[in-house]
Amino acid sequence: MRAPSIRAVGLLLAGTLAARTQRVMAQPLAQRVAAMRSGTVEMRYAPRPGVCGDGRSYYSIGRSMRIGDGFSYRNDTDHSTCIPGPARARLRLTGGEITDVRVYVGAAGRAEAPDTDLGMVSSREAADFFLRIAETGSGRATHGAISAAVLADSASVWRRLLAIARDSATRTRSTRQEALFWVGRFAAAKSSGDGEDLSAASDDGDRDDPRNAAIFALSQLRNREGVPALLQVAQTHRDPALRRQALFWLGESGDPRGASLFEDILRR
Repeated sequence: MRAPSIRAVGLLLAGTLAARTQRVMAQPLAQRVAAMRSGTVEMRYAPRPGVCGDGRSYYSIGRSMRIGDGFSYRNDTDHSTCIPGPARARLRLTGGEITDVRVYVGAAGRAEAPDTDLGMVSSREAADFFLRIAETGSGRATHGAISAAVLADSASVWRRLLAIARDSATRTRSTRQEALFWVGRFAAAKSSGDGEDLSAASDDGDRDDPRNAAIFALSQLRNREGVPALLQVAQTHRDPALRRQALFWLGESGDPRGASLFEDILRR
């Protein structure tokens, strides 16, 4: 029998590798991550409309910019470093446990290569995967997982976030507040007729307007003493812009008293 040619062997090996790669890619995302056990794992997926970032230190949704654990507000005239691009979620695993989740938007530098790169994944599958971490995980991983889920395009996440915000039995207070913050943003968008477009749910009021300034001042009172007044404005004020701002700052406060109002708005 004639021995197979080098080219035939190469084609056979290439076909075997391709088939193996397809089998791995077909596995559920959670299974692919769990197989890594330890080290850093990164995946990329399509973000919501209106999301951009510098790939390293911040990402922006509309006029709001997240730097580290907090949000600030920026002037929209400079987009030079805020580039629309894939959302990049980086996970750290230790002994099979996800101990940290960080999310970025935009391309990464060459020096930031993870131990394992899962490439592009479905945004809806990514959202489900990260919500599961937020629902069952522990530590700071839950915070990053919530943000990673929220950024995923074409995924409605507010219902599960609301359940997390109300889960005082298994979720920490900070995790519940993080979930409620985003539910409040979804409610603010819905109240303005923008559906689940978070880029429309920002604090875009004129701070020189006494009414807007008053709403902001209520949100800054110590011990959340301004929450009852914010609830009243959000429910009864005739100006939809002021209602939206009150909803935004209620979400920012993380106060659980806003949960029922957010749910009522989102279920309409």
